[in-house]
Amino acid sequence: MEKAYSFKKKNSTNEIHIFEGKFTIDSCNANSESICKKTKLNEGNWLNGSTCLNEQQAREKAAKIGKSVCGICVSHLYTTY
Repeated sequence: MEKAYSFKKKNSTNEIHIFEGKFTIDSCNANSESICKKTKLNEGNWLNGSTCLNEQQAREKAAKIGKSVCGICVSHLYTTY
């Protein structure tokens, strides 16, 4: 099953973190912690137009946003198994 990615800006640091989740019938859900485990679901705000993205869209969004995206979260998008 394809994973869903969503971006959230943490209020205390202004750093953007990526949450992994799963697509649902009409939307998606997100895990309770960001990929790097430094941000919880209830911390910060979702970025407009940055929820329920597939892997390629998430890579493009992270590249467009730039350095304010958590490096650990971004590196996960490029991990090969």
